[in-house]
Amino acid sequence: MDILNYCVVSGVSIIFLIGCMVHLCENDVFSTRRIRKFFRLIILLIVEIVVDLVFILLEYQRVGNFVLYLVKGIELSLNPILAFLVFDVFYDKRADKSMTTIRIVMISLVLANILLQLAGLFGYHVFTIDENGIYHRGPLVIAYVVLLLLTILFLLIGLVTFSGRTQGTMMATLFVFTMILVLSIVIRIAFENSSYDFLCLSVSIPFLLLYYSHVTLRVDSLTKLLNRHVYQRMIKRIDYSTIIIMIDANSFKVINDTYGHECGDQTLKQIASLICEAYGRYAYCFRIGGDEFCVILKPGMYEKMLSSTPHRDIYSATEKFMEKLDDLILACAGDENSEGFLKYGVSQGYGIYYSEANYPSVQERMTLDNVIKLADERMYHEKEQFRKDHPEFCVVPKRPSKRVRVLYKPTVPELVKDVSENDT
Repeated sequence: MDILNYCVVSGVSIIFLIGCMVHLCENDVFSTRRIRKFFRLIILLIVEIVVDLVFILLEYQRVGNFVLYLVKGIELSLNPILAFLVFDVFYDKRADKSMTTIRIVMISLVLANILLQLAGLFGYHVFTIDENGIYHRGPLVIAYVVLLLLTILFLLIGLVTFSGRTQGTMMATLFVFTMILVLSIVIRIAFENSSYDFLCLSVSIPFLLLYYSHVTLRVDSLTKLLNRHVYQRMIKRIDYSTIIIMIDANSFKVINDTYGHECGDQTLKQIASLICEAYGRYAYCFRIGGDEFCVILKPGMYEKMLSSTPHRDIYSATEKFMEKLDDLILACAGDENSEGFLKYGVSQGYGIYYSEANYPSVQERMTLDNVIKLADERMYHEKEQFRKDHPEFCVVPKRPSKRVRVLYKPTVPELVKDVSENDT
């Protein structure tokens, strides 16, 4: 690539990135901390583009080799740092241990790459510069490529982990971002003097902004579960057989009034974490109100649950499925005298929605709205039973031997439930 085209492509890339910074200045969805992380990433990418452009200009000026080694070493040191800053956008101090482990590994790889570049001062070069001042790959370039690819690999693992925590939100956009990122690496490795890799990186930033914007709009900021807006949209699109579980925290108002809203928030976050642990592999998990949650089985999970149940008893299978959350809450309940813990419980109720493919007659199945009402009624019945059995608040209820099966009378007379639903 000639110097003019190199300058043009680099300039376009920088303008693109400045546009992203303008967007961030007007962004009122991201937290201030998150905006700073994006700014840090974009500014470092601009710095690397400028450093690379300076190196190309210095090559044409035939300056001393020491200056060229220094400038190129700085540029190669920045590449893994960029990957780390992309990961850091999604990292949270309160994240799970796997994200923290990935962060530590990426920091180690960044430091290893910096040491590799410093080795050039002692004659062990990642790149060499001939007598004409032209840049060539050196004997340690393989080590550099391996470190860079490992950094990118752990970045992708981190993105997949984050996506799992947000229940697979906007995976197509995340895939596009990943492909552009991989393309920039391929260009960098295949072509020694090309700025198109920076153009690819610059184009990837808007996809990263779009992805995180969508995550922010879909995910409840406190519990990190999907929010009510997503729940309402998903309810309209359900056309498969599924199980809907409504969940409500017991005595939550009393917890708020007695211990304060900060303690109430911590309780909700812990409940949400346990809901994800119990149901996250099989279902979409939502926070639909203050202390109200909902779980909806993913497509295909109803059939899988049914086929693995003796006598194909979906009601017994559902009750057993719901016991997972009961057991987790009992397991993590704190002792009355232990600091920082509360004894709390949740009430659950379920309804089963049958698609036309799973039910022989449309007349024999309930509408989705009535299934949700049935799940609600069962949940409130269990909640009322909890109040009778535990007059004092903040007590973990024993796991019910069998879930209540409240008969819900649909508002539409011609829709009736399966006979097995009528057990009281």
